[in-house]
Amino acid sequence: MRRLAGLAFVGLLPVSANAGVIVLNQQGYTPEAVKEVLIVHAPKPDGALRVLDLSSGKPLMRLEAHAAARDPWADQPVWRLDVSALKSGRYRIEGAGMRSPVLHVAHDVYRPLLRLLLRSYYLQRCGQAVADRETGLGHAACHQRDGRIAHADRWHAAGTRVDAHGGWHDAGDFGKYIATASVTVARLLDAFEQDARLRGDGWLHIPESGNGLPDMLDEIAVELDWMLRMQRPDGAVYRKLSGKRWPPHGSPVGDRQPRFLFAPASSDTAKFAAAMAMAARIYLPFDHARAARYRHAALAAWDSLLGIKKQEVAWHEGDDSGSGKYLYSAIDNEETLRTDQDDRFWAAVELFRLTGEARFARAIRRYAPAVRYTYFGWKNPAPLGVVHYLMLSDVDHALAARLRRLLLARASSLLQRSRDNPYGLADTRFIWGSNKVAAEHGNTLLAAYRLSGNRDYLTAAQWQADFLLGRNPFGRSFVTGVGEVSVRHPHMRWAEHAPGFLVGGPNQGAQDGVAPRGRGVYSYADDARSYATNEPAIDYNAALIGLLSGLSLHAGGG
Repeated sequence: MRRLAGLAFVGLLPVSANAGVIVLNQQGYTPEAVKEVLIVHAPKPDGALRVLDLSSGKPLMRLEAHAAARDPWADQPVWRLDVSALKSGRYRIEGAGMRSPVLHVAHDVYRPLLRLLLRSYYLQRCGQAVADRETGLGHAACHQRDGRIAHADRWHAAGTRVDAHGGWHDAGDFGKYIATASVTVARLLDAFEQDARLRGDGWLHIPESGNGLPDMLDEIAVELDWMLRMQRPDGAVYRKLSGKRWPPHGSPVGDRQPRFLFAPASSDTAKFAAAMAMAARIYLPFDHARAARYRHAALAAWDSLLGIKKQEVAWHEGDDSGSGKYLYSAIDNEETLRTDQDDRFWAAVELFRLTGEARFARAIRRYAPAVRYTYFGWKNPAPLGVVHYLMLSDVDHALAARLRRLLLARASSLLQRSRDNPYGLADTRFIWGSNKVAAEHGNTLLAAYRLSGNRDYLTAAQWQADFLLGRNPFGRSFVTGVGEVSVRHPHMRWAEHAPGFLVGGPNQGAQDGVAPRGRGVYSYADDARSYATNEPAIDYNAALIGLLSGLSLHAGGG
């Protein structure tokens, strides 16, 4: 362990005690990608640096370090090495007392990681036995009696049992939330629709493999079908399912407390409508009956909102005693959480794509003035609605022009921030789930590249992936089991050594009291106790899947 600026640095150590550390994307790069490696925690390297070809052991090129932006959080220089000329192969950079992790360049470099990230959802299944032959992880069927109604409504007395089994555990604990479920399945469906290479039947080795339906759709249906069970007879959707106490560490089978369905929020019902509309459209060529169920649910959810003029949340004291709030709070205080218009805009776009009905075109125009382009997530899903609206031909052209300007202005801001940041990172807020934010900024940059053809956006999107996969001041991949140095102690109650999970990342609030607070990118701890920085979640993985799939498509990857 090294101490830098008073912070613990645990990662890839240099060969020499006085040298810096070479950090790079440890998953690798496609041949056409910009490949910039960094040297951190050191003055300018003193001595020759060279690239070795690991297949032959021969040196290929000498490198010169150039100053990047200064690390403002450690008050140290960061040095850049450009190895973009490298084509397919495996390499290592050595010299000046340093040795890098393996630098891998290949057309299909992201496919194994995409598979690993997608397989994480099988490991998160709830209500059924999990027996994974590849990792050896598993547990008996858990939470089979999900759940009971938390608060009486027109249809149920409090405590009434409602069948809401199934789905995925949201994060390191075992709660299930409509807010994160909706944006997760939407991001995964978007990747599936754009990338034909994700449509295989059998490649994920899940129990449904070989049934004639693409494995991704099999896995996403696990969550979608749970979401259907959360829908009330009037079309509104119970917003979450959890116990009233945080579950103990260990297998989910050990969590035997009663679990409850908590009352709806109009914002979550709108997110549900959007996700179901996407599912109805995308499943139609593969499974007509399932697509029809999703279509009916989407339309019912939308219709339930028609009598609600502004956001309604049926929240009660004590609802969050054993689960996340996923509403406006002291921690999650974005202004978009005070309204449901961003959620309704997204729902209207997806329902218009599904049906072509004029009423949804009118709803898009009604809610569009409220759109703020931040990043796609449960706090504000409108950005995906913007991207999808701009893909349509039958649109209001004036509105489309305004939304295009909104997206490109956001992407230009992200590009400039990336250029000014020593690690190429577009996000400098470092809130809870900052790694998901970085991945979604990458997705915005990819969308801007598709709209404009400006490859600077593509390069900046690559930088976001580079940061998440090791080009950061820790020299650590934030995905478990990926890279020579990766997260080792995620906050997961039952499977600390499960591979393929993106953890939350630096969080200046450090609400767990474990990671250092207020230290920018260094507000992170690879510690199982650090739920505020080192817990994975289903929407984190989905954001990275979208980014890596897009990069491999647009950078010429296979």
